This record gives sequence, C-alpha cells and structure tokens, in this order.
Amino acid sequence: MMPYEEALEIILSHSNLLSTEKVLLLEAPGRVLAEDVFSDTDFPSFDNSAMDGYAVRWADIQKVPAFLKLVGEVHAGGEVVPKVERGTAVKVFTGAPIPEGADAVVPVEHTEIEDGQVVIKTVVKEGANIRRKGEEIKAGELVLERGTLIRHYEVGILASLNKVNVEVFRKPRVAILSTGDEIKDLGEAITKPSQIRTSNNYTLLAGVLSAGGIPHHLGVVCDDPEKLKRVLSCMHEYDVFITTGGVSMGEKDYVKVLVSQLGVDVKFHKVRIKPAKPVLFGTYNQGKGLFFGIPGNPVSCAMAFDLLVKPALLKMQGAHDHLPKVLRARIKRDFKRRDAERREFVRAIIYLDGDALVCNYSQKLQSHMLTSYVGANCYLVVREGVKEIKEGEEVEIVLL
Repeated sequence: MMPYEEALEIILSHSNLLSTEKVLLLEAPGRVLAEDVFSDTDFPSFDNSAMDGYAVRWADIQKVPAFLKLVGEVHAGGEVVPKVERGTAVKVFTGAPIPEGADAVVPVEHTEIEDGQVVIKTVVKEGANIRRKGEEIKAGELVLERGTLIRHYEVGILASLNKVNVEVFRKPRVAILSTGDEIKDLGEAITKPSQIRTSNNYTLLAGVLSAGGIPHHLGVVCDDPEKLKRVLSCMHEYDVFITTGGVSMGEKDYVKVLVSQLGVDVKFHKVRIKPAKPVLFGTYNQGKGLFFGIPGNPVSCAMAFDLLVKPALLKMQGAHDHLPKVLRARIKRDFKRRDAERREFVRAIIYLDGDALVCNYSQKLQSHMLTSYVGANCYLVVREGVKEIKEGEEVEIVLL
C-alpha cells in the first residue's frame, strides 16, 4: 500500500493547469484568477473625509473649545471645495474631498453650531479622519495575484478597478459513474431487499461543484464488463473521470482491468489510509486526463474525494491554496483502535472550549455510515503505528 503523502504527490504532479478563459465579472465568483491584476490609479484617488464632520486646520484646535467660522460645505462627489484658512472650517460629508488648507476632520458629534460658528469641543490628532490619496493602493501596484480564488470580496475589488471581464482558469469537466448490481439511482424503484439507493453519485456531484468543477452525472452501471467498458470508453471527453465501486478484490471488481485496456496508465492502486484503501489513480489522454477509481462505501467515497480528488481539481484550476488544511487541537476523549497499520481519518468536530482548540470525534466509525459527517467539520488524523490517544493529547486534524 502506498503512503498517503506519496499518493497525493503523484496525483498533484499529474494535475496540470487547465486553459484560461475570459468571463464577465459576475460570473467570476468561485473561479480562480488566471492573471495578475494591477491598479492603474491610486486608491483613494484623492484625499477625502472618513466621516461626517468639519475640515479644519489642526493648529486652530489646540485649545478647546475652539470657535471657527463656517465658510461652506462639501458633499461626496462635490466639485466646488472652499479653502480652509486660519480660523475657518468647512463642513464635509463622508467621502467628500478634503479642502485645501485642512489637515484634520473633527467628527460632527464633537462639535456644535453657535451663531454661525463651529464650536470644536475635542482635540483630534493631526491628519485625523482623512483618507489619504493612495494609502490603500498605489498606481501600478499588484492588487490580486494569479491563482487567487475569487470570492465576493475580490469581486468588489475587481469592480473598483473597472474590470468588466476577468481572466480565469477553465473549470474541469468531471464525469461521475457508480457501479454495482445493487445500486439504484434516484427515482428508480427498489424491488429487492439487497438493493440500495445511491448516495455516492450525489456526494461527488456536490463535491465537484464545491471545488469549482463541472460535474457530469453518468448514472449507475451494473457489474457487466461490456456495459462498463462502453461507458468508460467516453472518458476522453472529460478532464477527470471518477468511478465508485469495482476497485477492490472481488470477482466483479472490473474497473482496474477495464481502464487499463482503455489506455489508462495506472499509477497506483491502494493507499495506506482508513477508510478508502482501494483507491486507484491513473492518467489518460497523454497524461492530460485524471482517472480516479474510488471505493463504493459512502464514507470511503467522500473521504477519497476530500483528501485526493479535491486537491487535484483545485490545482488544475491554478489555486495556490489547494492542499488540505492541517491544524492541531486537543482531543476531547480517549481514542483506541486495534489495527494501526494504516493512517486513519476519523470524522470529527473542532471547536473552541474556552481558549483551547478541541477536537471531538464521531461515535460512528464504520465506512458505510455517511451520517458520521453530520455536524463534522474536520478529520481527526490517527497516524500509522498509533493505537491509542489519551484525552487532552495534541492531535492533528484536517479541515473539511
């Protein structure tokens, strides 16, 4: 069995960048930026007020109360800006240009108006409440790097830079196929006690969507090698092809043999992890396509996607932040197991208990219990050779 780090390294080494495309700004959320974005202007582009108040000469308010003559006002977007001279003040609103001569803004709540004069009741620092030209971004500055995941924050930044169209990496096309005589898709009648409803297809469909890919649901195919081969033969239409089931050692586990016949260069089969040991990975289409044959047990399927498939999808889209996120926490209760040969990933929840980061794991450890993910936000990692972890010990976790 291959160690987890080696398996992931092999997968990522074959996860080549996809081509790029231009999309409209509002189509960019969830995509990965494929260009460096520079600013062509200073931000702010002029000195402006950070709040409603009065623009003053700082030297005029060293002793309070200070009485200043009101000589005008300026709104955001205002064009006529009175000058502030000795003993005067100009009323300004948030975002309004700072008048010439002013070097501080006194918030309106620290002032009063008496007989046409502004009474300054509080001393503020020189430069207070003034947003200086270029203090956020300088003209020519790199604002967003290639490989940045575009969230709603980045959309706002791109809009402020007048980016109508954005260069992003193409979304990977991902085929998803379940195998097994016992599997029934949504809406199909279950006619035998031995038949089960699929969950893997939909777990993977949703997972691919969340990772930025375009999922293609190829349904369920029974354990018939000819039927399987016909469906698998279309893999060259996709960037990634995922099957669930048919990769273990049973008589009807045909996937490994069939994909090899269809030109998949198998890189490994079986990883030293629990669950999801019988993962198969290979490449096709001259190394451009990735094939994942993952186990049929629901937890094994979900975990293989999280730890092996998702990082590949993110890397193909150019995301810098594509590796699983690892943290340390204190375990809430003892953990014991008999077999310590494989690295185990246990569904768990991480949370703050006072000042301590604490991890508590699910009671449902079996690989068929998909409900062990309900409320979970991480995996508790139990390394090879470890049979017992005592309450309060520091543990490794991988965020979901």
